[in-house]
Amino acid sequence: MPNMQMNFRIDAELKRRGDERFARFGCTPSEALRRFYEVAARYDDESEAALQAVIGPETEETDTMSEGEKRAQAVTDFLASLQAQREVLGIPPAASPQEFSDEYWGNLFYEAKTERLAERGLW
Repeated sequence: MPNMQMNFRIDAELKRRGDERFARFGCTPSEALRRFYEVAARYDDESEAALQAVIGPETEETDTMSEGEKRAQAVTDFLASLQAQREVLGIPPAASPQEFSDEYWGNLFYEAKTERLAERGLW
């Protein structure tokens, strides 16, 4: 089957952050978009919930949200998308954050603080 090239415009900062995230998953932006198309095509009607969570309609509500609220909404949308994809693939749900112990969260916050201090050259 012949390949087709796609071109689109995207905010430079969004692209940079997305490229970093894709690299953590060990794939290029092209591979990530190809996989997205494969999910849409392979699961037909079953992928509707996952696709809706990822590319659902923008609402005017996001225009009035603060940057922090937009980020929190993006995380919520991503988790919903991830859960929808897991359901489509028959993967059991992951443990919810409430199921983690106080010790787990304490260690996580400690690691985040030390990492941030190290980034600033203070650790």
